Amino acid sequence: MDAQMLKNLAHKLGLTSPKVVRKAEELIRLLAVQGGTGLALSMSGKAVICLEIAATLASCSFDKTLAVRLSGLTRPQYVASSQTVSRLLNVSSSVCVADLCVTHSATAARDLAAKVLKQYETENKIKGQVDIALPVYQTAAVIAACKVMKIKVDKRRMFETSRSKRAVYDKVVEGMTKIAESLHAEKASKSGGTKRGKTLMDMVEENLRNESPEKKLKVEEEEKDDNANDKEADFEEWKRKILEAAAAAE
Repeated sequence: MDAQMLKNLAHKLGLTSPKVVRKAEELIRLLAVQGGTGLALSMSGKAVICLEIAATLASCSFDKTLAVRLSGLTRPQYVASSQTVSRLLNVSSSVCVADLCVTHSATAARDLAAKVLKQYETENKIKGQVDIALPVYQTAAVIAACKVMKIKVDKRRMFETSRSKRAVYDKVVEGMTKIAESLHAEKASKSGGTKRGKTLMDMVEENLRNESPEKKLKVEEEEKDDNANDKEADFEEWKRKILEAAAAAE
């Protein structure tokens, strides 16, 4: 392949790192050896896909929308071809719940997604071994958790990260969503049964009630009643002592 063509494509995609370009060149040569010549892909299509793989391995940002346009493929064709090339090259960047949550600003869903993933693996061991390390399961767990917790994420990007067919992806997401709903409801139920302690706002409201004019008036009236009772008690005590003194003098 023409090295200048690869550099031009890299430049258009904003990939300025020489390391990424060199890695893409290496992948293109390896693809030819691994049977890539039999793929129904143009040179530009192979180049763009190899640039994406190189950029992903180097943790560089990559504009997939622009890449699809430069490859001359439709989005579904691009996704499918990218998966095929990755398998032929035996390369794939790791995808995990924690990283996905950070990338998509959904860290609040991380714990639930991890629990969903674990339970999904447990439930499906009966049906057959499930490799939850695969991107499709990691991605589906995050999507399910975000859906239940009403956290917005880019669903299209998440699907592309899953590196799976739409039908498979949707089925896994559906199964994990049911698990996420169950776990989330269980947590909410436990939280609802716990006695809530006083918050700062509760204490402020209570203090305001105590300082209200109605409360003050009631307190003042109670104090007046107490004082009247005290005075009456003092008078009765004085009266008793006078009578006792008079009786003693007779």
